[in-house]
Amino acid sequence: MSDEIQQRELKAPTTYEEQIQKFKDREMLIENESEAITILKRIHYYRFTAYALTFKQDTTDHYIKGTTFNKVYKHYLFDAALRNHFMKIVEYIEIALRSQLSYKLAHSYGSQGYLDGSNFVNPFFHQRFVEDLQRCIQKQSKEVLIAHHRENYQDRYPIWAAFEVSTISMMSSLYKNLKTSDKKSIAREYYPSTNISYKELENWFHVLTVFRNRCAHYSRLFNYRIPVTIRYTRTDESLGLDRAFLYGAIYNSKYLVNDRPIWVSWVTGLSSLIEAYNEVDITLLGFPRNWENLLQK
Repeated sequence: MSDEIQQRELKAPTTYEEQIQKFKDREMLIENESEAITILKRIHYYRFTAYALTFKQDTTDHYIKGTTFNKVYKHYLFDAALRNHFMKIVEYIEIALRSQLSYKLAHSYGSQGYLDGSNFVNPFFHQRFVEDLQRCIQKQSKEVLIAHHRENYQDRYPIWAAFEVSTISMMSSLYKNLKTSDKKSIAREYYPSTNISYKELENWFHVLTVFRNRCAHYSRLFNYRIPVTIRYTRTDESLGLDRAFLYGAIYNSKYLVNDRPIWVSWVTGLSSLIEAYNEVDITLLGFPRNWENLLQK
């Protein structure tokens, strides 16, 4: 490395009052400084500013005229509520995927067939999956199913017990590593009325994993562009939906929730949430104008 390149100094820590002044210097209106400081004591300054980025001018470091501290804070509250609501539908899909994979693999290859790399496409990815699963089993060793099989079956776990401690990331990777015939079989059996291809399922499970992990770490969904291109069915391609924001994941989830009343109830809850925060620009989450009709269709 050249001697001319000097390491940049890290910024010095700032007090709450200095943080408020930074907002003011960039032309953000602070309605109540005392309340703003109380909020910053709970929400780190740099976490809060991630939501304020949307309101910055394109050409300067200043905020768009009329941007207030409370407006940014409401976007933060909306995002937190949206994460909680989105996780409800992810939970449904994740548990269903565990069930579908364990049933298919158990009946095709036996109760411990998931440990045999020859039942999958890529041995390296399979080995990594097994190692991840073993770590999950050790971490959750006190779970009833795990403890039962450890004590009574010499630490051997049938697929339906082992998968209970898996993550959606592991299930997504496992589905992608199935033989094509097995992937097609799951698509036909569990999603027969939608003509979904296994390639679309691979993509959808991966996309949900990315968003689910952001929710688990309380990361921002609002105005977040996922580093994965969201796929749609051939029929839905004509809708012109965005391929990088949360709405795409929500839209495709309607095909992964086979219980219609549960889906309708979830969409109704989403509508109520958006109505409660009507100042939030949901187009920055990829929502089209007719978003609710598309989800109910």
